[in-house]
Amino acid sequence: MNGAGPRFAAETESPAFAPKPPRRRRFSLTRSKYSMWALPAFGLLLIAALWTRTWLQVRSIERANLQEITRETEILVDSYEQYTRNAIEEADRMALLVKYEYEQHGSPDLSGLVSAGVINGNSIVLVSIVDADGKLVASSQPLRPVNVADRAYFIAHKARDSGLLDISRPVVGRSSGRALIQLSRRMNHPDGSFAGIVLLSVAPDYFTRLYSNADFGSHSALSLVGRDGVLRARRIGNDVTSRDIGGGALLVARARAAPRGTYESTSSFDGVSRFVAYREMQDYPFIVTAGEARDEALAAFAQSRVRYIAVAAAATVIIVIFFALVTVLAVRLQRNRRELRRERQFLVSILDNIPAGVSVRSMQPATRGRYVMWNEACEAMFGIRAHDALGRTLSEMLAPELSAPLLALDEELLASPMVQETSEVIDVPNRGRRTFHLVRAPMLGGADEVDYIMSIATDVTDERARNDQLRLASKVFETTADAIMLSDSDDRVIMVNRGFEKLTGFTSADVLGQPVAQSPFRATDPAAYDIRMERLRREGIVTGEVQRVSKDGSLLALWITASCVRNAEGTIVNYVRVFSDISLLKTTQRKLEELASHDSLTGLPNRRLLQDRLALALQRARRNHTTMAVMFIDLDGFKAVNDTLGHDVGDLLLREVGARLCKCVRASDSVGRFGGDEFAIVLEDANLPHDAVVIGERIVAALAAPFEFNGHRVRATASIGVAVHPADGADAAALLKNADVAMYAAKKSGRNRFVFFGARSDEVPLAG
Repeated sequence: MNGAGPRFAAETESPAFAPKPPRRRRFSLTRSKYSMWALPAFGLLLIAALWTRTWLQVRSIERANLQEITRETEILVDSYEQYTRNAIEEADRMALLVKYEYEQHGSPDLSGLVSAGVINGNSIVLVSIVDADGKLVASSQPLRPVNVADRAYFIAHKARDSGLLDISRPVVGRSSGRALIQLSRRMNHPDGSFAGIVLLSVAPDYFTRLYSNADFGSHSALSLVGRDGVLRARRIGNDVTSRDIGGGALLVARARAAPRGTYESTSSFDGVSRFVAYREMQDYPFIVTAGEARDEALAAFAQSRVRYIAVAAAATVIIVIFFALVTVLAVRLQRNRRELRRERQFLVSILDNIPAGVSVRSMQPATRGRYVMWNEACEAMFGIRAHDALGRTLSEMLAPELSAPLLALDEELLASPMVQETSEVIDVPNRGRRTFHLVRAPMLGGADEVDYIMSIATDVTDERARNDQLRLASKVFETTADAIMLSDSDDRVIMVNRGFEKLTGFTSADVLGQPVAQSPFRATDPAAYDIRMERLRREGIVTGEVQRVSKDGSLLALWITASCVRNAEGTIVNYVRVFSDISLLKTTQRKLEELASHDSLTGLPNRRLLQDRLALALQRARRNHTTMAVMFIDLDGFKAVNDTLGHDVGDLLLREVGARLCKCVRASDSVGRFGGDEFAIVLEDANLPHDAVVIGERIVAALAAPFEFNGHRVRATASIGVAVHPADGADAAALLKNADVAMYAAKKSGRNRFVFFGARSDEVPLAG
């Protein structure tokens, strides 16, 4: 269609449609020329604002992602530091145990200690004893004779007794040929002279096993670097290595400047850029690092950035097209302004004031049924250009099933000239099926006959779709299982759904018209409710766990999602609250918490809970300047019970032993199962060593009585080790370790007895 505005058939020359001569008026081409540039300039300004906003949003998201990644790497490196510290302390405990046995009783049976579980064979590759000449004299595994007198750690121990655990650089084992890290302690003769070393050989992955529990990608890394700049172990993905590729000196320099921090770097090992967090260990000469690959960490952000750019690009295209069309239309309107002045004034008024498709068909004999007017709105709505519509009839433009009803309406209107209203569904090219509301009016001529029929068409497809959506929303509101409550701007209840009535027992009549804070379904904690409402008005949405009382008086555990609806001015007009029943979830959560803290076989506190209680007991002992003790109990011959009578009887025995132990202690003491046939007791606020002796004698006496299980008569004794705070240890790890050492001494002293840590063999109390 050339030019803007309605098109008229050339043959329409009746007096009613005769154009009026235009009035003369001054028109400034210069002003019009420059005003045309305002539209594209505004479009460019809008595009610039759009891309500026997109760039700021992407940058904001990127900064938030970088902060989150930094926080995650810092958390991981803290965990890795603690893991490394625990790994070194575990190895040192085993080294001290072997050193103690060697210095007190001569060369111990290392393979036996591994089999008995005293030495963790799953973690340590090899435990060895080297004499003062550097010769391997004992090992937890059969090895060919080797000499380590030339190793740096041996020379250092021989030269001076530092009293500390030495951790070597990665070396190649002379017997195994594998890359190993050697952990060693010096052993002395009774006169203090050098007797050799205890040597623990571990693989590099001993220091990186935390990685299996970390939620990291395939290119993320953990590493352990000495303060000498030498790499001890590195793990990238599932690959572990101790091969040093440099970079340690730069890390040491960073640690000297700041003992903890983060940075981003590209690895020379694999070329991967990572976010790295590092920590310098306080008690050991190491620096631990954790790195997350930049590409993996920012993968979600990259997708989000693409989406933002795509949306901005699509919006830019739409803006360009819109302003191009508007500009083109404006230019057309400007070019044809003089022509439009000559158009019939009543049609111009209709088009200026009615946002609808306006068309006119002639009812005169010569042009009966043919279109003589077709405006641009008709073109947009029906997909038919004016030059294709003018001069044609309904039958030529529409299918018979669509044109027939309209032709019948024509006959009715001609017989009784009155305004008609109807709705029609038409397949519009490139738009699909559209629903139109038609208003048809007769236009009378001089003889009071209908000369023309004017039709005003409005596309109501979207309006009807919105009405359908509202009906669907109403249906969803009524059928949703969760309880929904709507309130007005004063927070008075205006609507609840059936789910609310079913969940709470309150009917709509019980709560409608009442303020939520004063309704029967009000909050049980008014203070928390006030805080939640203040946050809701400030942030627009609040979620959380709440308690309410149902109509029958029972407590409901609910999850609330509350939001507020604001009008165009930002004023709150409604509040929406959705309540979900989480009673079953809370019950399941309580059961899981109980299972996580108690032993499933005996019902006693498990290792984790008992260690927590020990830590709290130590805090109270330090605060109150009192003493306490830890008793470590291991059943004698429990493996024989399992092997001869079966694991069912073994489980019954463990449960009965746990029950008897509970009867031997005071109400303030804690009994727990550490695992297997090992139990532990925390004696708090005790008169030591008297209380420990009394309880130890009770335990020995209680276990002396035989056990009857399924017709089997079982006898069980226990070896008990006692460590006292603060004499035998200032922290939980030291107390448990020393109690374990004392328990082992009880076993060596003949079993069925208890031994205090550090006691001589002639001081060991016997059973009975």
